Amino acid sequence: MAENAAAPAAPAAAPAPAVAAAPVQPVPDLPPGVRLYEAMWVVDANTGREDYNKVLAAIKEIVEKGGGSWINADKWEERRLAYSIKKKKRGLYIINHFSAPTEAVTKIDRQARLSEVILRHMITVDEDGLVTTPPVRTIEDDDFGGGFGGGGGGGGERRFFGGGGGGRGPRS
Repeated sequence: MAENAAAPAAPAAAPAPAVAAAPVQPVPDLPPGVRLYEAMWVVDANTGREDYNKVLAAIKEIVEKGGGSWINADKWEERRLAYSIKKKKRGLYIINHFSAPTEAVTKIDRQARLSEVILRHMITVDEDGLVTTPPVRTIEDDDFGGGFGGGGGGGGERRFFGGGGGGRGPRS
């Protein structure tokens, strides 16, 4: 019984570590009908490398022309695309926050689709504050190559059902 009484006191005596490692900016006070949005933009990697400020200005223009208010932006990373988009094989990922009336998001989405700079985009309502942390782990393009024991999972030769005839019945 004495051990059980001491157990609850131990967590109270040791204060929990502060979560100040990544400061989260508070969600700004917005007028009614205006929400905070987070957008992921994929642009051509070559254009992003040559003149990042020009690309950022183009994205900012899309947001502001659509009726939004620019808050921040962060360059994430350059990656090989899974498939060609507008004949481009590599993309630069940019995340940003903006506030806008709910009806303005449709205009921003349309402007982004018509843009020559933007390859793909996704706009979501941001409910967790102004956080632009990078991805947890960067997976390199070569991570899916060999080294996993040959066939079946690491990019080696794949054989299904024994290798021939669609896998039905014995081969003659």
